[in-house]
Order: sequence, then C-alpha cells, then structure tokens
Amino acid sequence: MHQYNATGTFTACLVTLNQFGCPDTVCRPVQAIVRPLLDVPNAFTPGRPGNRGKNHVVRPEGFGMSKVIFRIYNRWGQKLFETTNPKQGWDGTFNGVLQPMDVYVYTLEAEFTDGTRVSRKGDITLIR
Repeated sequence: MHQYNATGTFTACLVTLNQFGCPDTVCRPVQAIVRPLLDVPNAFTPGRPGNRGKNHVVRPEGFGMSKVIFRIYNRWGQKLFETTNPKQGWDGTFNGVLQPMDVYVYTLEAEFTDGTRVSRKGDITLIR
C-alpha cells in the first residue's frame, strides 16, 4: 500500500521471490486521485504534565499540502508564532515564555500539490 501526495498516473511495481529465491517483477500504471484536506484545531492544551505527543501543540492538519504559512496572534495583534513548515506547530510560548490561557487568532495560507490555494482565519483557545 502506498499513499500518493499528488493526483496523477504512476507506475506501481510488485517484486516477488519464489521458493528458490528467483525474483520476478510486474509493473502497472495506477491512477491516484488526491482530494486535498485541511483543518485547524480550535483548542489545545500545551504544557500539561504527561501531555507530550497529544494536543500539546497546535498546527494545521491536512493532506496534500505542499506549502503553508501559519501565524498566531494574541488579542492585541502581536505575532507570537509563524512557520512555513506544515509539521511544526505552536507550543503556546512566545520567546520561551508560556502564554496565558486565552483565545488566539490564526491566519493560514496553504497550497496543495495540485496547485489549489486556500486562506483561512480563525481562533484557537489555549487551555491550561
């Protein structure tokens, strides 16, 4: 099984060995249709003991993203976080200082592997 990141026709090959160790290969074209997905959680719980790996950062979640610009702002419009790495999320800190429980605003610009672009704005609640 293989998950493709772009729509298109790809060559998939199966290589196998018989009981004597002799290999054989067969290749066929396969059609992949990728439907881009994108979502941003509306709350997260950074800094809670035992919470590593689950809900301790907030980041865009999706499939087929090739480029992103993700920014987080506080209620006064101060930019606290920015990334172009879709795997990097905000951990609820600014300059190493934990930020208070509050509602923060995000902007997100994403481009998918098929060239589709989307912009989103919303809010994220930081829960301590």
